[in-house]
Amino acid sequence: MEPKQEKWINDILDSLDNLQRTEPNPFLFAKIRDRLLSAPQTVYVPTRTVWLAAASFALLTLLNVHLSTQQSASTNATASALNTVVTDMQLYPATTQFYDVWSELNY
Repeated sequence: MEPKQEKWINDILDSLDNLQRTEPNPFLFAKIRDRLLSAPQTVYVPTRTVWLAAASFALLTLLNVHLSTQQSASTNATASALNTVVTDMQLYPATTQFYDVWSELNY
């Protein structure tokens, strides 16, 4: 190492010689022990908040069920209408298709 760096390091280490160790508050240990031994206060959630959360959960569940059944019903109606049009216009021979042409896999 260079002498400049060694001198700088030694100066910094020597500056720590005159420092005194800090002393904590004499009552700090007693305060910490008191907090650990004291029972935590129970916190109650208001009844109104519980009912609002339950009602919103039920509402979201009902909306999801309603939307999922409505979407599947409209998909079936659309698929049958498309199959009817394709068959009426003879766009493909119905006997050679092993799968539904208008299914989601073919888009």
